[in-house]
Amino acid sequence: MTLNNHNYTAAVALGMFDGVHIGHVEVINSALEQERLNGLTPAVFTFRTLSKYSKSILPYQRKFTLLKAAGIKKIYSSDFESIKDLTAEEFVQQILIEKMNCGHVSCGWNFRFSKDAKADANDLKRICEARGIKVSIIKPIDINGLPASSTRIREAIQNGDISLANKMLGTDLTYELEVIEGAKLGRTLGAPTINQIIPADCVLPKFGVYKSRALVDVIHYTAVTNIGTKPTVDDGNTPIMETHIPGFNMEIYGQTVTVSLLEFIREEKKFTSLDELKAQIQLDVKKACKGR
Repeated sequence: MTLNNHNYTAAVALGMFDGVHIGHVEVINSALEQERLNGLTPAVFTFRTLSKYSKSILPYQRKFTLLKAAGIKKIYSSDFESIKDLTAEEFVQQILIEKMNCGHVSCGWNFRFSKDAKADANDLKRICEARGIKVSIIKPIDINGLPASSTRIREAIQNGDISLANKMLGTDLTYELEVIEGAKLGRTLGAPTINQIIPADCVLPKFGVYKSRALVDVIHYTAVTNIGTKPTVDDGNTPIMETHIPGFNMEIYGQTVTVSLLEFIREEKKFTSLDELKAQIQLDVKKACKGR
């Protein structure tokens, strides 16, 4: 695409994309469409780290997996702190033009940028179009009467409303994490678990038990996942994600396993004995596997 005597080569989708939710996908699709229409390379500008005040929905690597799977060919990621003080004009010139050679920009209706987030999507449109860069502002997608947004998804995850979160995500909340070695107590309870740590910069789901799906190698399993601090058996305060796959007993420490949360079953609680905990685990498994 040649505009104002400049040979632009990229169509850039702008955003945090911390959940790659249904609204994000529309922004990404706008950039992908420019490859078909104008031969521009679909690209993304995003952040490697968010503001210190925000928690990501997905682990960093999961976000990149989804962006690449969608068809994005180039990703420019920056630490939030390194560009937060740029003016709107500096962002367009230094990032979009000089670093990304951008001829088309897509962003969400609520996109904000520049120092103190003073500039919005309309400012972006004005500044870019003055430089020969076309801009597409994507309208919101309503779910249950309100726009799907990362803020609403975080709240739903923290409240255990995983069905609402997944509806706004357009897919199941999924973690790709390394399996770590645990205390192996689950084996004595007849429910060995795959133990994983959700990264500290990610929003934590409500503590409790979830119906889940685990992908080990290439096989999908119906599973039960507990997220919490194991109050019955552990006085520690480090949250852990423990996934029990009925009938699965292989040791896979060090491997990366994908776990998707499907439905909230019950809140975390402290049991009076291991026998009571064992009985509850069997009830959780029965509920999770019902109708599978």
